This record gives sequence, structure tokens and C-alpha cells, in this order.
Amino acid sequence: MNATSFRSNSFEHPSLNLLVTDTQRDRAIGYLQEAYADGRLTGTEFDERVEQALNARNRRDLNAAFEGLVRVSGTQQAFAAHPAYLPVVNQNADGASGRLTAGLAHWSSIPFPLVGPGVIYAVAEKGSYARSQAAKAFNFQVFALAVMVALGIVSAIFDFGLFNGLWTMAWFVLTVVGGIKAFSGEDWTNPIMNKVPVRLLDESTRRGIGR
Repeated sequence: MNATSFRSNSFEHPSLNLLVTDTQRDRAIGYLQEAYADGRLTGTEFDERVEQALNARNRRDLNAAFEGLVRVSGTQQAFAAHPAYLPVVNQNADGASGRLTAGLAHWSSIPFPLVGPGVIYAVAEKGSYARSQAAKAFNFQVFALAVMVALGIVSAIFDFGLFNGLWTMAWFVLTVVGGIKAFSGEDWTNPIMNKVPVRLLDESTRRGIGR
């Protein structure tokens, strides 16, 4: 479905008249750039749609930049939830839901190590603040697990479990602090991971998102 379908309905959702933000325009342009890179838009079409997105004042205008490009379900139509600029989770660092999601990515590691941040990373928008924080949480949990296994082996050999207990405490504190920092929208990396060169998940953010 597309913007034309929205206009052709006898009932038009009032949220289509809401003004769009610069962040939403940036997100829409990022979506168009991905579509162009995938070969779904020609150079001329890309330029025209980017101009539409830049000049869009409300959601109806912004939807028009994706006419014939994005398929929107009936439920999404009812709530004007256009996926091009309103992803599954609002990820912006300056948005309450984005900060909440980022913080939960860290704190979910306490009951669900790896699984919690991994799920949030999978559903978060590419290049978003929440996805970046979920990646940081996941990478730290992988490192923490490796250290726990190593310390467990050392403790079994030398019958000395003090370091294992200290590391468990450090892991808990750093996980909690990471969540607090994410809830506030800070781009924080715990000091231990600053010394670790290997990252399994990409922690970068796209320009204009999560800043």
C-alpha cells in the first residue's frame, strides 16, 4: 500500500496531519538511500523522492515519498505507522522510547545474558542508538562469559574462587551502569571494553540517529 491508498480511504487518520521532525526526515532519507543501494530506485527517482522527503511538512507528505516503494498493512494504515520513518521501536537517543529500549538492552542481560540484548539488536533499526547500545551490551556479555569460564577453570585447578566472585560483582555493576547511561541517552562504553579490540556486533550509529 502507499500514500495514494491513504488518501483514497473515506476515513483519513488524523495523525497523518502531524508535523514530521528533522529526525524523521533523516530516517526517511536513510531508508531511501538503502532502497537506491538495493537497486529499487533509479538515480532520478531517488533524487525526486529525497526532495519530497526534505520538503515534507506532515506524515501525509512524507508517505508520498514512498509511494509504490513501501507496502503498509491495514493495521499500520489505521494508526498511520509508516515503517519508513516509524520503525518497530523508536530508537532516537533524544526520544524517551529510544532511551528506554537502549537501557533495557543492558539490563535484560542480568536475567537473560546474550539473549536479551541479542533480541533487541535484531529488532532495532540499523544504525540506531538502541541497536548500538544493544550491540555494546551483547559484546560485553560475550566477553564477561569468556572471563567467567576462564576464571572457573583457574578456580577449579587452584581451588581459589575469590577472583570469580569479584568478576561476577564487576559484571553486575558494569551492566547496571551501562543501563543507567543508556537510559540517559549517553554514548557510553564501559572501561573494560575500551581495552578489548574484538566486537562481534557492530556498535556504530548512523549519522543523524542516536546523537
